Amino acid sequence: MMRDSFYLAWQYICHHRITTAVLVSSITMITYLPAALEVIVDNAEQHFRSRANSTPLVVGLRGSPLELVFASLYFEKPYNAVIRMSQLQRIEKQNLCQAIPLHTRFESRDFSIVGTTIDYASLRRLRVDQGRIWRLLGECVVGSHVAEQLDLRVGSKLPVTTTAAFTLDNAPLRLKVVGIFTATETPDDEAIFVDLKTTWIMEGLGHGHVKGARHGSPEGTAYTEITNENVDSFHFHGEENQFPITSIIVVPENQKAETLLRGQYLSPEDTTQIVCPREVMDSLLDKVFMVRSYMISIIAVVSLVTMLTVSLVLVLSIRLRRGEIATMKKIGCSRFTIAVLLGSQIMIIIVFSVVLASILTLITNAYGPELVRFLLL
Repeated sequence: MMRDSFYLAWQYICHHRITTAVLVSSITMITYLPAALEVIVDNAEQHFRSRANSTPLVVGLRGSPLELVFASLYFEKPYNAVIRMSQLQRIEKQNLCQAIPLHTRFESRDFSIVGTTIDYASLRRLRVDQGRIWRLLGECVVGSHVAEQLDLRVGSKLPVTTTAAFTLDNAPLRLKVVGIFTATETPDDEAIFVDLKTTWIMEGLGHGHVKGARHGSPEGTAYTEITNENVDSFHFHGEENQFPITSIIVVPENQKAETLLRGQYLSPEDTTQIVCPREVMDSLLDKVFMVRSYMISIIAVVSLVTMLTVSLVLVLSIRLRRGEIATMKKIGCSRFTIAVLLGSQIMIIIVFSVVLASILTLITNAYGPELVRFLLL
């Protein structure tokens, strides 16, 4: 009897395709939305926490800790708040930690240029998939996503979008791609890495030209591309301890060293600050979780209203089928048989909706990291 009831229920559902589709869609979204929200928030939490947990401390200009952390960890946009190299020297003199400078004021084709040292690649465990690491001024290693989006390969050239070193009459500095990092599914895939001194050339603090050339002459024009032939002519003007960087990643040797370092930046008169990315992300995620609870409450109310509407549709559908039910009674169907038939229709709709919602949730979970990076980067 159950098989016959399901057969009749299936035929009825197939005949009323539009009504069934509306009911399945409504129940699917009611089930899927809270699950999808939970999956996305969990992936976002993992994304933020993994990056923050691998970065003990960050030093930068006093201001918003969140902006400093995002600029130093995610390179989401050029960061113009600068400190001086003297701050790096101040930290290194104490022999309490490893200090890695960052300079992220420039970009190329909408991707951030990160000036740093080889120590950064070691900290992030970046491996070169093609080519090699940078060695000379003007060389760069790009993240996997940058290479894919810009169709770059070893030997390609990248113009710097904005540079103070050249006027509108001159071409911008061009970087030479010497390597491509292996994909890490982190913001490093979205960045272009160069030596710190290369960013100082972009700042206009260094340049290269034919030695002894008269200023303003063709030979005295600054090179816009650094090659093996002209790299020795590049030189810098000014004291290096006054050259700009945007932040410093600090990796203390132990907990005692971290405490000592953090204690040195407590003075409100200090123009720099030291922040713990893990703590900053915890504060941000607390707000995200609060927003999530509000959204779940709203979804719950909407779901309740939708379920009431679905129930009303089902009740009205049964009332409209009075003639059909009366016919079934006349041919000998018991109340139980009729109830099983109607219940089978509802069960098929609910099972279809739950299965569809589960598939959508699995897809969301599978592509959760990519979705989070698309939304955040």
